Amino acid sequence: MSRLGKHPDSALEFFAEMSDREHAIFEAGICLASILHQLIGLPVKADDEFLKDLAEAVQRSFSLQPFRADVRIKIIKDRLKISKKYEYGIISPESLDVKVEVRYGDARAVGRLRYIDELDYPLIYVEEINP
Repeated sequence: MSRLGKHPDSALEFFAEMSDREHAIFEAGICLASILHQLIGLPVKADDEFLKDLAEAVQRSFSLQPFRADVRIKIIKDRLKISKKYEYGIISPESLDVKVEVRYGDARAVGRLRYIDELDYPLIYVEEINP
């Protein structure tokens, strides 16, 4: 058993210099960047049920990664760029609002990805960390 409690972490030797808190933040950042770069450009239609189903499928998939306590994805329909002629578009950074909770050892980090209008940028940041 490792400092993870009931979940041994065979990769721990690669993170020996990191605290549980630092590792939780690292894992949240990795997850958020992966979600951003895998979803950008994905074809979608502006249909509430379709967007909800897609977000739930991606949430379930990214929740499989180690240390993920919760993954929440919202695809903002009003921010999608949809072709009126073809009735489909693609996911853009502006249309994503993502929250990831990671637990590693005694630490818990909540990371966030959302488009910040004032920055004109899809910002990934730590929303909450404890201890």
